[in-house]
Amino acid sequence: MPPRILVPFDGSEPARAALEYAIELFPDGEFLALTVVDTDSQPVIPNAADEADEEFQEIREEADEQLSGAERIASEHGVSLEKRSRIGPPAQEIIDCAEEGAFDHVVMGSRGRSGVTRLLLGSVAETVVRHSPVPVTVVR
Repeated sequence: MPPRILVPFDGSEPARAALEYAIELFPDGEFLALTVVDTDSQPVIPNAADEADEEFQEIREEADEQLSGAERIASEHGVSLEKRSRIGPPAQEIIDCAEEGAFDHVVMGSRGRSGVTRLLLGSVAETVVRHSPVPVTVVR
């Protein structure tokens, strides 16, 4: 059975590099690209969001656009890609998805924060590494 690989994807260059690395590392893998809309940066309460709400639709469109980028990368490499989006704190949503989806590995990008910025803002990748139920590879 091929390994199931979770790749958090936000459209950034580190996320693109992580997806490409995951495809190289697991050429026979089954991939899921996960986009998480950070509730700290969006004025939406996930349980109260109405699908007809304009703000919710904008958030959904942004997530779909990011996932389209992941799909393009996967198709360039000749692999299929499942796509999913979630709303919430990124690190927690990635960990929850890894727990729920029977994944074998998480491959994710790192923005490379250091010093005071990392101390104050934290690191999504670091939190995922510490709490993930499966091995995590962080690509810089």
